[in-house]
Amino acid sequence: MVDPGHDGSVESDRRRFGRRETLLLAGAGLASATAMPAVAQEENETDGGGNETAGGGNETAGGNETAGGNETEGGGGGGGGGTQTVELVDYAYEPGTESPLQIQPGTTVNFVWVTDNHNIVVDSQPDGAGWEGHEPIENSPFEYEHTFETEGTYEFHCTPHVSLGMEGTIEVTQDAGGGGGGGGEAGPAKLVPDEALTLLIATIVGLVAVLSLSYVFMKYGGTAGE
Repeated sequence: MVDPGHDGSVESDRRRFGRRETLLLAGAGLASATAMPAVAQEENETDGGGNETAGGGNETAGGNETAGGNETEGGGGGGGGGTQTVELVDYAYEPGTESPLQIQPGTTVNFVWVTDNHNIVVDSQPDGAGWEGHEPIENSPFEYEHTFETEGTYEFHCTPHVSLGMEGTIEVTQDAGGGGGGGGEAGPAKLVPDEALTLLIATIVGLVAVLSLSYVFMKYGGTAGE
C-alpha cells in the first residue's frame, strides 16, 4: 500500500524541482536576451569601422575625378568658366569641323596649332559677341585663346585650307554638357541602418525566449497547493 504522505512529499519535491529548473532557464534566457544585442552591436561596430576605412579609401579614389575633368579640356562638353582645347590639325579644327563644339557661356577655348599654316577667320557670330578670331597665319606650337560669353553660334574657317573643308563651329549654350563626369544618381536611402536592424532582431529573439520560459513557469511552476 502506498503511503499518501509519501506521495505528497514526492509531488511537492517534483514541483519545487520543476520550478527551480524553470527559474534557472528563465534567468538564462534573460541573460541571453541581454547579451545578444550587446554582442551584435559589438560585431556591427567592428564591421562599421571596416566600412569607414573602406569608405575613406573610396574618397581618396574619388579624388581622381578631378584628374578625369582634364578629359573635358580635350574637347568634350563644356563647363561654364572652364577651359576647352581646339587643335588646328591638317584641314580641320578638332573639335569643331566634323561636329560643332558645344560649350557653356564663360568657357575659355584654347586654340592650339598642331600643324603649320593656319588661322581663324570669323564668318558669323551672335550680335554683341565681338569675337575677332586670329587672322594672322601661324605655325606650331602657336596658341591663342578666347572666352565666349555670348550665347549663340560661332562659325569660322582657315583661309589657306578653306577649300579643303577646314571650317569650324562653336555653339555657346546653357544646355551644353558638363565637364568631367560626376557621380551617378544616388540610390535610395536606407530607412533602417543594418546595425539597428541586427540589434532589433537579436532583441526580439531574446524577448521571445524569455516570454516562452515565463509561460512555462506560470503554467507548471506553481505551488503544491494549486
